[in-house]
Amino acid sequence: MSEPQFPTVYEFVDRLILPMYGATGSRIRSVNWSARWWAHPEAVARLDSLWRRYEYLRVNEPATFLETFLRVHADYHMRQLMSESSVFADCRREDEPTLPLPSDPIKKKETR
Repeated sequence: MSEPQFPTVYEFVDRLILPMYGATGSRIRSVNWSARWWAHPEAVARLDSLWRRYEYLRVNEPATFLETFLRVHADYHMRQLMSESSVFADCRREDEPTLPLPSDPIKKKETR
C-alpha cells in the first residue's frame, strides 16, 4: 500500500480541510468552527473518519477520488460539524467544551 498523503489527521485538517472550508475575512467570525477542534471528541471522530476515507479513495480511485471525497464524504461531515446546531455553534466567540448528552441510570427491571 502507498504511503498516506497526510501522515496524521492533524496534518490532514491543517493542509486540506481548513483551506478547503475556510471563509472570507468578513465572514470568518460567523463560521461555526473551533480553532481547538482537536479538543472536541465528536469532531475528532468525524475528521479522523474523513482522513481515513480520503486516503482510501486516493489509493483505490485515483482518477475521481477528490470529487467523490468532497461530494459524498467531506461536504456531509463538514455540514454536520459547522451547522447552526453543531458542536461548534457555541465556539464562535470563545471555545466551549463539549458536554455529553444526559442519560439517566437504567434500572434492571427497565431493561427486560
